[in-house]
Amino acid sequence: MSRRAMRLALFDLDDTLLDGDITGYWNEWLIEQGWIPDAAEYRRTWDRHMADYAAGTLDMEAHLTFLLAPLAGREVQEVAEQVKVFLDSRIMPRLFPGGLAQVAWHREQGHTIVVISASTAQLVVPLARRLGCDAALATALEEQAGRYTGQAHGTRTFKEGKLHALREWLGETQPAETWGYSDSRNDLPLLEAVERPHAIHPDPVLAGIARERGWAMPTWR
Repeated sequence: MSRRAMRLALFDLDDTLLDGDITGYWNEWLIEQGWIPDAAEYRRTWDRHMADYAAGTLDMEAHLTFLLAPLAGREVQEVAEQVKVFLDSRIMPRLFPGGLAQVAWHREQGHTIVVISASTAQLVVPLARRLGCDAALATALEEQAGRYTGQAHGTRTFKEGKLHALREWLGETQPAETWGYSDSRNDLPLLEAVERPHAIHPDPVLAGIARERGWAMPTWR
């Protein structure tokens, strides 16, 4: 199928395809590996950030600085090896069966499948590959001489940033048909931009909007 005939399915990851938040699980993994020395303080900060996310008020730049600090100075390959084991043991068993079935349905139809997540690329990209997706759009990590700097770079795939990243990826292509799947009010710009929006296990704000507009609200648990 040519890109001009593209039929595009866009999947959020956390609490949409995955039961939980991949970054939260990753944080716990890093604590177990000894990469985060003050686990109690890190968890307190994470909880505050997640409350802000749920309220739609998260400062993404402060959040990224916090999240990426444990990777500063680490070799990219070392992190990739940790991610592989982490995905096998902590993430693959937590994917929603209904979500995997929907990804499989889109694949059977010959649709282009993209995971688009506010979580960072070192986690999202390899997971999307395992799911047989065509692409993953996520916030990239800055590298220097084969090591992570602890900083993000490029488009932040959060709120309207997801749309910016998608437009950059599509370039001149105008998909013939579009589907979108997300649980979060923060993805309202993305869901409003597709022809077939789906609210998956939606937060209260998104649930209200979905009911008002007649959007599909399947349960994938």
